[in-house]
Amino acid sequence: MNDTKHYFQLKGKNAEKIVHDLSLKTFMIDWCYLNPMIKSGKELCDLLVVFDNIVIVWQVKDLKLDRNGKYKKSEVDKNLRQLAGARRQLFDLKKKIKLCNPRRGKDFFDPSAISEIYLISVLLGEGEDYYSALEKIKDCDVHVFSRSFTQIVLNELDTISDFCDYLRAKEKFFSEKKRSLIVVGGEEELLGVYIREGRSFGQFEKADKVFIEGVIWESLQKDKRFIKKKELDKISYGWDSIINRAHEGSSKYEIVARELARPSRFERRYLSKVFMDAHVKAHEDNKTDLFRRMMPTDGVTYCFLFADDPKPDIREQRKAMLFAICYFARGKFPKNKKVIGIATEKKFRPICSYDFVLIDKPEWTEEDKKRVKQLQAETSMFVNPVVAEAHEDEYPD
Repeated sequence: MNDTKHYFQLKGKNAEKIVHDLSLKTFMIDWCYLNPMIKSGKELCDLLVVFDNIVIVWQVKDLKLDRNGKYKKSEVDKNLRQLAGARRQLFDLKKKIKLCNPRRGKDFFDPSAISEIYLISVLLGEGEDYYSALEKIKDCDVHVFSRSFTQIVLNELDTISDFCDYLRAKEKFFSEKKRSLIVVGGEEELLGVYIREGRSFGQFEKADKVFIEGVIWESLQKDKRFIKKKELDKISYGWDSIINRAHEGSSKYEIVARELARPSRFERRYLSKVFMDAHVKAHEDNKTDLFRRMMPTDGVTYCFLFADDPKPDIREQRKAMLFAICYFARGKFPKNKKVIGIATEKKFRPICSYDFVLIDKPEWTEEDKKRVKQLQAETSMFVNPVVAEAHEDEYPD
């Protein structure tokens, strides 16, 4: 697994390059659509992110400063109106929107599948420290990001789960009640409060006036627990590389990749550690030709299989075995309706092949129970399993 993180850097990049990099990083290429077009041939927005029931509409504007070193209000408002217009095209007019993705090919947008919509305006002009946090236009909330905050937030909240949790909490905070909010500095100070308080703005629920001093983000960067968290997160980017491999190992790869991409950065850290620990043990094991690991989480059970010599015929056997393990796991942990299986070589090698299985089975019948018992009798699968427990802190002392 590759655990190297490529930090999102904006310096010297134009709007088009930034949109492209956005699609490759936090949101990953599978759910990003650059410059989607409506039927008339007009561009809808710069970037459309469609992940499960979530849509994020991005409009990036490289603004020039006026003689006073400020953005022209008309240009800022134009960017906001474009986002409100894109939302209207998608959900009010329900125009036919062509989507094109390097991996998934051509498709059309389905508004009926969406329940969460986020609009983001990125203002890239150098020199003005524009800070508005959240604008309202035509009854739509628009998150306004400066150049510096775009870089900060996408390096800090670099999974679809973490990123949308912040947008959701921020919109809720601004909509709950009318309150006076004064922030010294940029939106990173607001983000710093959110992270420091356990990813919540709950401490401000009853406040009529909120003052956030401009030292929170800087102090957070120096916090030993925060620094340690960043160091421990490095292994989690191995999980990102597994997500990117899903299209090679499953005919229904997008559904599998989507499930793999749901976990937060902290959850990916834990999953990566378990996967890597199992792979190391598999590599060191010279007694058998395969090694298995099963891990239940809250709602999903993960199964890892490491098997030698993935020749064409043996590769099919590996896929069948992975499905059998996942099917067994569905019965072993009945509270978890979903099981995700990942298989690769037992020995570390420069180039590995991957297979994936997803079982999404809400009902577990008596017939399923009988089949699992028969399967276990025939294969002796997990007859004497070794059970272990582990604990992980996101911000360790």
